[in-house]
Amino acid sequence: MRRVCPNPIPWRQIFERLASYAEHWLCVPPSLPTPLILAGWAYSNDHEKMRRWEETVAWANVNGCAEVVDGIPDSDYYFVDNPSTYAIGPLGGPLNRPWDFEAKSRPSSDDLNRLLEILISTWTKIVGEELARATRPLVFAGKRARRLLVYADANVRRMWGDWSHLSRSQSDLRAFTHFRAAINKAIAPHEVDHVCCTTNTDGDTSVR
Repeated sequence: MRRVCPNPIPWRQIFERLASYAEHWLCVPPSLPTPLILAGWAYSNDHEKMRRWEETVAWANVNGCAEVVDGIPDSDYYFVDNPSTYAIGPLGGPLNRPWDFEAKSRPSSDDLNRLLEILISTWTKIVGEELARATRPLVFAGKRARRLLVYADANVRRMWGDWSHLSRSQSDLRAFTHFRAAINKAIAPHEVDHVCCTTNTDGDTSVR
């Protein structure tokens, strides 16, 4: 696990202490780095958060108030296994990357069947036992087959708010992003942009 930056609430508290310091002392630069909290947190990736926190620590060191950013307990920090580097979209997942704007052809039916078999046979390994008990991949859909339809058991506790929609919780958004990333890793180089969960088998979906 890599330590990225303080969680939003402690980061805001640290920022307020540093801002108060800057009001009473001549600092260079006068304004300290803005914390990535609220919308800044939701729409920044882990490397951007890490870099902004490093800038904040550097500002505090240069201006003689390093004690404000030193000694922060691990419980106040945000940790991840693999810091994200992609541009963050509205649901906490990656936006289309510049090279993704190039038109991609739809894989052949044989290729899609092969990829679906990979997902079915390794689903537990891909998404974990708890999620595998509640879901199963059904079919690739869309013009370029970049949408995956997944059946979800309506009687099982939702993993990220509800099967029909995502909650706005950062932990839920991250959990869903990791879920989609694990799927894409398994079917690379093909990728899905959306994972659509349905509690029915008649094709009713909720697009992610």
